[in-house]
Amino acid sequence: MTTIQTFLADQYEIELSAFRAVLESIPEGTFSTARLGHSPAWHALHIADWLRLTVLEDKTSTYNFLGWEDQAWAQNLNGLAPVDEDADQAAILAHLGSVGAQAVAYLRGASDADLSGMAFSPSAPNGERPRLAALGMHLRHIAYHRGQVQLGKKA
Repeated sequence: MTTIQTFLADQYEIELSAFRAVLESIPEGTFSTARLGHSPAWHALHIADWLRLTVLEDKTSTYNFLGWEDQAWAQNLNGLAPVDEDADQAAILAHLGSVGAQAVAYLRGASDADLSGMAFSPSAPNGERPRLAALGMHLRHIAYHRGQVQLGKKA
């Protein structure tokens, strides 16, 4: 029988692999070029930031790519980013890969208690939502950004 932890970890692993494949299809010379609003580099760093905030629940002041930088809660998390948008493609993909691997490992080892309760979610009316719902929404968020990068290739 598959546990919810295994299911979630497998789904994150699959989606992150598909997202990375799209990012790797972008020529290095255009990886930091904005298409349809943001560059592929920004999308990669955005997902890495949200993996840290949503899955790993890291609240250190090291965020710059949440997409909510005009909001007070995001400004409280702003700081020195682990990787900047103008870094080379390999460094950005390595950062996304590292954070993604940490998230998948966390999910595989999570206890039932780790997956219960409420999670920070700024888009929810009260700023939080059930942890499993937040994880599911974030998984769809990765797929959304994968589609944005794919559309940007056509722009």
